[in-house]
Amino acid sequence: MSKSIPSSGAGAIRVMLKNKKGLHFEQQSKKANEERTSYLYDIFYENVTGTLNMSVVDGDIRIAALNLSMGKVITLENDQNLKKFCRYILEQDGQC
Repeated sequence: MSKSIPSSGAGAIRVMLKNKKGLHFEQQSKKANEERTSYLYDIFYENVTGTLNMSVVDGDIRIAALNLSMGKVITLENDQNLKKFCRYILEQDGQC
C-alpha cells in the first residue's frame, strides 16, 4: 500500500512521485493547435482523486494545475514538483 496524502494536501505531488505504484491516470482530452497542446487527465491516488490540466508548447510545460478532491489546487507557481509530475504522466501515456 502506498503512502496516503495528508488531508491538508501538503506535499501531495512529492508523495505521488515517490509512490508511483498507487498512482493511476486516464486521459480525458487532448487538443492541439499550431503551437500548443492541451491535456486533461483524471488522476487517482490512494485516498485522493483529481484533475490535471496542462498546456505544452514545443515540449515545455507552460501551464499546469492539479485540482485535488480535498480542495487543494496545485500549480506550477506553488509547487515546483508539478512539472516533474506532468512529465511523468506524459511519458507514461506515450505523449512525449
